[in-house]
Amino acid sequence: MPPGIDDSTNPNRPRPTSAKPDGSRPSARSFVFLHLIILLYSLAAVCAKLAATSELFSPAFFAWYAGVLVLLGIYALVWQQVIKRMPLTTAFANKGVTVIWGMFWGALLFAEHIDLKMIIGAAVVFAGIVLVVYADA
Repeated sequence: MPPGIDDSTNPNRPRPTSAKPDGSRPSARSFVFLHLIILLYSLAAVCAKLAATSELFSPAFFAWYAGVLVLLGIYALVWQQVIKRMPLTTAFANKGVTVIWGMFWGALLFAEHIDLKMIIGAAVVFAGIVLVVYADA
């Protein structure tokens, strides 16, 4: 079909797939790996919060900020391996779990209050992730 012509109604048109290039679906191990690096990503936010509560330009500020950079650097490298093994839509949708991790870390480490609206919001985010993952399946 020439460029610029809409081919969306052609039943023989190749359809995008969520499968890996070899046709298989992401394994449970890939999802565990994904969620471990999302946990790592959420810890970068903890370091950022601790840097923000430190005196500006103090040794503690620089230490926590360095922690942010190290964690995000590791995350960036490992993220490339994750998206090699699963569809980008699935991997990126799962990053929404950082909302739940953020609530967990905020309550555990900073005594932040979690109210019913936050729990409902986190449940909506989680439901959206489930919908995207099952749509890709």
